[in-house]
Amino acid sequence: MNCCDTSALELTNSGRLSVLFVGTGSAFSKRYFQTNVLVVKGEDHLLIDCGTLCPYALETKYGLELSKIDNILLTHPHADHIGGVEELALVDRYVKKQKANLVITDEFKELLWNESLKGGLKVNEEGPLNIDDYFNQIKPELLQTEPFEMYETNVGSINLKLFRTNHVTCKETGDFQISYGILIDDKVLYPCDTQFNREQLEYLIGKYPVRVIFHDCDVSGYSEGVHASYAQLKTLPDDIRAMTYLCHYNGKAESINPEDDGFRKFARPGVWYRC
Repeated sequence: MNCCDTSALELTNSGRLSVLFVGTGSAFSKRYFQTNVLVVKGEDHLLIDCGTLCPYALETKYGLELSKIDNILLTHPHADHIGGVEELALVDRYVKKQKANLVITDEFKELLWNESLKGGLKVNEEGPLNIDDYFNQIKPELLQTEPFEMYETNVGSINLKLFRTNHVTCKETGDFQISYGILIDDKVLYPCDTQFNREQLEYLIGKYPVRVIFHDCDVSGYSEGVHASYAQLKTLPDDIRAMTYLCHYNGKAESINPEDDGFRKFARPGVWYRC
């Protein structure tokens, strides 16, 4: 894993899998933007999540217009992960005049449209629209149902495995909000927003040749049970902490040195992680 600071955001490279965090902040962070990720490999790219601040960050911090994004994957329906999707859809339809490719399961696709996007995107001067009028679905194929659902697809040369995670739980019913983590090319593990789940991490690391982990980390301590807390992550075995960068944090992260506790570092926005 090599890190490289950059002020120029490119959507192509020499062919090495590279990951850049558009932002690394928690849901309400302005300082670090929101935890949205750009993946580039050769001629292929993928934006993982497009939160409320993502279009602004891409253009003002990185000089990249939202219309340049051709492929997107959404992990769950919180605004810091999908709040910029309506803008992306409208820019593509009326400015770019070309639909982006959306990596999404049928289950999440239906929920995303009916519960998040339809209010702003359905009404059109030519007649009612639906999600297929804005996006080309890339539908992952089901790989397994136990010990958790896992799906697989490709965006060009980028292999993606999506796995169900436990992020927000309804205490009354026991239901989980739909949410996914991602394994990229079998070596970059990104659980995205998730409760602490050591068993799932160990399962994936044992089954695939994972080299690096970018893990959700609540440093504030107030959202444990929705996000993995720093205290919980410190209980991971030494070898797992040694391959783990931490993301989705707030300003309190400035008072913590994760390397002292065996982690790699806090992931930083605007840095290429070449895997």
